[in-house]
Amino acid sequence: MKNTKWDEKKINIVLGCLLLTFLASLPLFTDFLLAGADLQFQLLRIEALKDGLKEAGAVLWAKPNWVDPKGFSFAFFYGDTFLYIPALFRLMGVDVQMSYRIFLVLVNAATAFGSYAAFRKVFRDDHTGLLGSALYTMSVYRVFLLYAEAELGEVLALVFLPFVLAGVYLAFGGEDGQKEGRKAWQSEGWIWISLGLSGMLRSHMLSFGIAILFLIIFAVIYYRGLKRAAVWGQIGLGAAAFVFLNAGYLYAMVQYVRIGGFVVNPVSGVPIQDKGVQIVQLFMMFYQAGGNREFGAQGVGDAAPVGLGLVFLAAVMVFCYLVFVYGDAFGKEEKREGYAALGIGLSGCLLSTVCFPWDSILKWSGFTSSSVSMIQAPWHFLQISLLAFSVLGCITYRMAGKKYGEPCGRIYGLGLAAAGCFSTSYLIANLLFYCDFVRIRTGEEIWVPMAEEGEEAVMPVLASGLQVNGADGIWYLLTAVSMAALAGCVVCIIRGRKK
Repeated sequence: MKNTKWDEKKINIVLGCLLLTFLASLPLFTDFLLAGADLQFQLLRIEALKDGLKEAGAVLWAKPNWVDPKGFSFAFFYGDTFLYIPALFRLMGVDVQMSYRIFLVLVNAATAFGSYAAFRKVFRDDHTGLLGSALYTMSVYRVFLLYAEAELGEVLALVFLPFVLAGVYLAFGGEDGQKEGRKAWQSEGWIWISLGLSGMLRSHMLSFGIAILFLIIFAVIYYRGLKRAAVWGQIGLGAAAFVFLNAGYLYAMVQYVRIGGFVVNPVSGVPIQDKGVQIVQLFMMFYQAGGNREFGAQGVGDAAPVGLGLVFLAAVMVFCYLVFVYGDAFGKEEKREGYAALGIGLSGCLLSTVCFPWDSILKWSGFTSSSVSMIQAPWHFLQISLLAFSVLGCITYRMAGKKYGEPCGRIYGLGLAAAGCFSTSYLIANLLFYCDFVRIRTGEEIWVPMAEEGEEAVMPVLASGLQVNGADGIWYLLTAVSMAALAGCVVCIIRGRKK
């Protein structure tokens, strides 16, 4: 009987994640694509990889037919690793629109199942893990990036951000890290950290930098954990695994720098504060389709639908109520985790708004001018707030169950997940009714929206230069090492789960 119940629970979890995937993918079950801000650019990247695979039959750094005669190298800033999936669909004869739609469904599925696995690892409970997956996958911010902006790099990075959370939890405070006599390599924390950071590096460089900032903040909050040798062992193993997972990528970057192949246009002195969001946008219930990037310039009415949603404000309010009214009913560590999630979440919100003085910081020095300009838009910091408030939602779910009983806790959790899904589904419907759309059947048609009739589309040159030599045996060897390291990490996680 026990095995039957366990099987039923696993089936329910799988069905729950599939339902989240379906809800997040609803705009893809049409005969068109929502015209996100970067849609044409993402489709061009896929076409370039397809052309490269057809011509060279190998992984490419410089894209053929872009910025003749050198090609266009974008793989360092927006990693192409995962875009080879839709590129392979294109080689199999699937049209570019269908390839992109199938790939986005796979991204939504990876987000739902991956975030479930990460939250379950943190909270050691299936229901809490599924609630975390629902809050994270069906978040307004993620859907905004996916459809309104077509920010494919950051959406892919969000797949791996919960992995970093699970890794630092296991390394600093998880059960594995607390077991006496347990060797560092036997714990899973370093595996989750290395996989998460590697995935983010291969997806979106800015998100990778924000994740490193998150790790630094986490280490400051839990600085006492740094006194334990086991934690440093996890950090060392995670760093080593990260190097092995990205050996080919890092080698190619060193080669580019060594031969002087980069031609990067310097970005400095570009103000970004007017691209921050209004405070009211952060926690609204109903988001309308919009397109203005300068959210502070023309009011909320013309602003893009960026924010977190009312569901996370509800989680904040419930946490504050439970702590301030029934604080004695909860443990010190439980409240500390909640305060940490609340503080990190609110800090990310502050950094994303028009209230934070980004333009003043930009004027401090040349370094701050370049650093601030490279952020491009402050709302990128909402990805940390999304993760932190998803954790807070899970914490309040457990606190409600502890205070009012498990049935009441379940009702609260269902209400929280339903509110998040409803708010995001409203945004999806609004985008389908009011957002522009495009129908693309062949690769050649991608160029049509990018220039007026009779004019040549001008591509922005971020980096152009020499391509890594396809016959470079060292690069192929290190790439093989990376693949072997990835396989080893996956095996370690599976074996650890069986135990």
